[in-house]
Amino acid sequence: MRRILGIAATAFGVLAILAMTGYTFANAGDAGKMSGVIVDKKNAAIEVMDQPGAKGSITVARVLAPGRSWIAVHLDEGGKPGKRVGLLEIGEGESRDVKVEIDDVKLSDKLIVALHADRGVAGEFEFAMDDFALSPDKPYFVDGMELAMEASVAEKPFGVTAAEGEAAIEVADQPGAAGSIAVARALAPTGAWIVVHLDDGGKPGKRAGFQRIPAGDNADVVVSLDPTVTLTDRLFVAIHADRGVAGELEFDMMDKYNSPDQPFFVDGEEVATAARVR
Repeated sequence: MRRILGIAATAFGVLAILAMTGYTFANAGDAGKMSGVIVDKKNAAIEVMDQPGAKGSITVARVLAPGRSWIAVHLDEGGKPGKRVGLLEIGEGESRDVKVEIDDVKLSDKLIVALHADRGVAGEFEFAMDDFALSPDKPYFVDGMELAMEASVAEKPFGVTAAEGEAAIEVADQPGAAGSIAVARALAPTGAWIVVHLDDGGKPGKRAGFQRIPAGDNADVVVSLDPTVTLTDRLFVAIHADRGVAGELEFDMMDKYNSPDQPFFVDGEEVATAARVR
């Protein structure tokens, strides 16, 4: 899945201490070895999750930049950065859920996302792989490795297939519901979860509550709602398989393809419904 890329960083040139920015820049040496802008791990970081099927953009979960910087997205060429397909200027400090636009090209199964310093002309990305030594906007290096991560964008199957009549959910509107919501019927072929989400523009958003159910037909199940979550006018209610650790809900909306407890699907449709509570 994801791994920090180990790109050898050997500095043979003279190190210039840059007191204003707090990092040292290492030039490519006479032997042609590549190195970059050396930073301490407490000052620079990049985190990106797999995003199967991503098109048009990729989301970087977290960026910590020691100064003016660039997020550069590359195609994967045998584990090394290839053609650049995305670029975004980013300021100093920590940023989360950063959206980087991606070129309309055929993507490799994995993308490589790196963080570069903006050391040349401000706002102009000045970096070329074939002219690494003379490129001002080199990538950051931490502990001898380029500050970069892989993110898979290859399509992955999602959901747990159930046959007709094996999984179903029925929930009536419940105006004024607050601490809990009543599920009239929840049918599952195995041990499962009733999961309640807020409405995020017509799609399931933040989770508001969940309740485990046994296999079979379950009637009048009360699902407690998180009292710290402000409810939307309607809620989405779905049935998820309990496929990971039994009795532990393992489903993350931010990493749903790698979550064990995915929702059931019947005839290609998610076993889910909406109930109005406002």
